[in-house]
This record gives sequence, structure tokens and C-alpha cells, in this order.
Amino acid sequence: MTAQRMAILRAFEEAGPTHPTAETIYALAKRHLPSIALGTVYRNLSKMAEAGEIVKIPVPDAPDRFDMDSKDHMHILCVECGRIYDIDEKNVTVDIKGVPEGVELIRFDVMAKCLCPDCKTK
Repeated sequence: MTAQRMAILRAFEEAGPTHPTAETIYALAKRHLPSIALGTVYRNLSKMAEAGEIVKIPVPDAPDRFDMDSKDHMHILCVECGRIYDIDEKNVTVDIKGVPEGVELIRFDVMAKCLCPDCKTK
């Protein structure tokens, strides 16, 4: 494993379950490897997402976020503060209608929007 990949993994560990942006990972990785470049972080995150090691979470009108938990699950996004929460897919029921005959639905991604408890009370 390269020093860059190791620094990125350590950055994820430090970020915890926050679904960090590439910029956040970069800032944390620089603590362990000051010479790491932002482009290197982006390239590694892309490769890790393509390999299924992490999940890239597209966020409308905001930077993509990343999740170290690559098991199937969904996310909800607080529209006020931007926090992303994990939701176990076993707890979600979706009734999809209109799938063309003969098409096998393999996976779908859902990004629900919410107000988190902190933002709701503001």
C-alpha cells in the first residue's frame, strides 16, 4: 500500500462516520503526509470508489461525500446543516412501479432529505 493510500485511510478513520468531502480527507491526510496533493486524494478516492472499497455519495449543489461503509445502505441528508445519516436498507420499503417487463432491477440509490434534530429546533 502506498503512503498516500495509507494517509487517506488514516484520514477516514479520524473523520469517523461523518461522510467527509475530498477536501476534508485531504486536510486530515496532510497531517500524516504533508507532501500529499489534493489531486492525489481525488484520484485515490475515485479508484477506491470504483473498486467498491468506499462509496461516493453525490450531493446536489455541494461537494461529493465519501463513506467507508461499502455495505448496501441508503442516506438521508439534512438540508440545513448538510449532515448525512446512514439508513439500513432493511428498514426501507420502496414500491417501484413502471419497470419495463423483462427488466431486472438490481439496485437503486435514494438520497432522502430531512431536517436533523439540531436544525429542527433552531
